[in-house]
Amino acid sequence: MSTIPVKSLSRKPYLLMLQDESGAIAPVKPDVSLVNSNTALIVLDEYNDTCWIWVGRNVSMPTRMHALRMGKGAQKSGHKVKETNIGMALSKLVELMEKDDSDPAVASEISAFRAMLSKKWKIEDDYLAFDESKAAEYTVERPTIRETAVPSHERVARPEAKTAVAAPASRVTEKPASAGPPTPAPKSSVAVEHKLAFLLYSAVKNSDLIYTERFTRDGKMGVKIEVPGTMVIEAQVSGDQLVISPPNFGDSEEAKKVKAEYESWLKKI
Repeated sequence: MSTIPVKSLSRKPYLLMLQDESGAIAPVKPDVSLVNSNTALIVLDEYNDTCWIWVGRNVSMPTRMHALRMGKGAQKSGHKVKETNIGMALSKLVELMEKDDSDPAVASEISAFRAMLSKKWKIEDDYLAFDESKAAEYTVERPTIRETAVPSHERVARPEAKTAVAAPASRVTEKPASAGPPTPAPKSSVAVEHKLAFLLYSAVKNSDLIYTERFTRDGKMGVKIEVPGTMVIEAQVSGDQLVISPPNFGDSEEAKKVKAEYESWLKKI
């Protein structure tokens, strides 16, 4: 992983690790052993101008969604420890999903993340980690203020401006534009939007609790719907079609009810 130049700071840069446990975010001392299958972590890394979000494969969907939302917020506004705000306006956001570690690109980023945390970090204010070997590089010098005599301004006589007389404007008669045929209104993808709305409604109507998550794959928007313990489906927009996987919604009775409800609405389009 190439190191990104550190932004101009009025202090030395820091690294801050936050752990998400059941919807509560709390700072912890950086420890590579916390990068495991059961944790959700947010790391604000001012050295690499990056907000890292780690989600282990065993982390529940509510905690995963909360960690992603909180990480994106911290990337913009930072996180305050005592009087120091860490990680404000970091330019990069890297989501590390352990469930996707079969992807070589994701595996490479996870490896770089672990290597970065394995460094020997010094700690300030209980949780703020810094690289002591690089601290001197970011020492900010106080600006030197020099006293400078203010030059006196001499009055300079300005020549009197001559008043220009504008010539009378000639009248131009504009011809009315000929009215052409009206531009047809663009067709909207109402059908596929209705299908997605019907799918969400069917899931809500036939379930006590659902979780939804928007995703983008191959440039196409989709929604993941999970009914804990009974149904997990993905619906992706492809042109005017809504592609649902798995097509049978699952083998549980609740999944069959959602599918039947959804198909009854499709007949009304």
